[in-house]
Amino acid sequence: MIESRIQQLIDALNVSVLEFARKLGEHRGEKVYHILHGRLKPRYDTLEKILLAYPQINGDWLLRGEGMMFKVLDSPSAAITVEERLRNMEFLLFQLNERMALLQETNDLLRAEIEQLRQQG
Repeated sequence: MIESRIQQLIDALNVSVLEFARKLGEHRGEKVYHILHGRLKPRYDTLEKILLAYPQINGDWLLRGEGMMFKVLDSPSAAITVEERLRNMEFLLFQLNERMALLQETNDLLRAEIEQLRQQG
């Protein structure tokens, strides 16, 4: 869900919700709080503001959860830092662990079904 990615982004940037909102041109953090709690869906202009305010953010990750949170750019103003690289690695490891857990759960269910079929047959 996009709201969880926005929360992950705020955490990775190590800023408060209010700081994040102000960087987007909001005077108060209310709109961002509503997005984070699922009361509002982020509009296109909000997503555009995030990508403009933080050019190091990977748009594919923000919109669809694909790829790394931060991208590598040639532009010095958006250069990826070592800290951002580490956050990317942490995030990718988290994603891999989540996928491994899901695969293990699926594997366990399939084994149980196979065992039931063997006992019936």
